[in-house]
Amino acid sequence: MEFGTLKEPELEKWFYHCASVFGDNQNLEYWLDYFKRHYFNDPFKDLSSIFVAVDDSIIASTVRLFYRRVYFHGKEITVGGIGEVSTKPQYRGMGLASTLLRMAIDTMGEKKFSISILFASLHNFYGKLGYKVLTREFCLLDRNTFRKYYESKTAQAGEVKEIKLSDNDIEIMDEIYRLYSANFNGPVVRNREYWLSWVKFEPKKSLGYFIDGRLAAYLFYRKNGEEVIILEYGCSDSSSKKIPLMEFTRFIMNDEDAQTIRYPKAIYSELTGCAELKDNSLMVNLITPFKLEGLLIDSTEKLMNILTREPHKFLFWGTDNF
Repeated sequence: MEFGTLKEPELEKWFYHCASVFGDNQNLEYWLDYFKRHYFNDPFKDLSSIFVAVDDSIIASTVRLFYRRVYFHGKEITVGGIGEVSTKPQYRGMGLASTLLRMAIDTMGEKKFSISILFASLHNFYGKLGYKVLTREFCLLDRNTFRKYYESKTAQAGEVKEIKLSDNDIEIMDEIYRLYSANFNGPVVRNREYWLSWVKFEPKKSLGYFIDGRLAAYLFYRKNGEEVIILEYGCSDSSSKKIPLMEFTRFIMNDEDAQTIRYPKAIYSELTGCAELKDNSLMVNLITPFKLEGLLIDSTEKLMNILTREPHKFLFWGTDNF
C-alpha cells in the first residue's frame, strides 16, 4: 500500500472512486457531477491536498483537504475542511483513512491553519483524532403555523423575485454578505472568484428582495421532498433583517409545494410556533493555537467553550458545504 498525494493523471480515477463509494455504485452520474463540481469550481483547489492510499494503481482510500478562511469574532482565521473521506469496501478495517487523516492534519499544522472542520456521523472515528461535535440549532416552520401567524400579515414595500446571479447581482450580494455574515462566527471569507465559481454554480434557487429596484437582501434555498432548506441569507440592513426573511418565507410558501421550511436558528429565533432541531454533523478541531481578545486558544476544549458560549453566533452556510 502506497500513501501519498494525488497526481494529475489520477484525477479522473479519483472522481470515480469517490462517486462509487459515496453512491454505493448507484446514481454514478449524480455523484460524478458532485465531486467534479467541488473540485473544478473550487478556486483554492490543490492536488497536493488530496491524500490517497494506492494499492497497485487502485485508489483504495482518500481524504481531501479544503483550504478556507472564515470570520471568527471579528477577525479572519484559516480553516482546513476535511471532505471526500472514502474507502473501498474491500479495504476497510485496515486503518487507511486514519493514516490519510493524520497526513491531512500534519499538513494543516505545517501550514499553520488555525482550526479544522468536517461534517460526519462517525463521531467516535473522528473523535480519536481530536475532533469534537459542535451542535448547531435549526428551526422548522410548517405551513399550518405560517398560515396561522404570518400569512395574513401585510406585505412590505419590497418585491421578492427569483434571480439568476448575474455579475451585477453578485457584486451587490458580496457587499451584503460582508455586512451581514461577518457578524457571525463561521461564514467563509469569499473573494470574487469564489462567488463566480463555487457559489454561482452550487445547485439552489436564488431569491432577491428589491426595494426601489435595488437588491436589499437575498436568499438561497433548495427543496428536499416536502421540505425547503434555507442554505444562506443576507440582508443589507441588519436592523430590519426580519422583514425580508418573512417576505422570502411568504414567497416560498406560495410558490413551492412544501410543508416545512428549515433554517438556521441564528438568523431568526423569534418566530412563533416553530419547532427547534439540533444537528450534530459538524465537528471541529484546533490545529494551531491562536489569540482571541488576549486569550490564548491552545486546545480544542477552549475553542469549544467559546463556540458553545454563543451558539446563536455560529453559522456555516449550506452553500459552502463540502
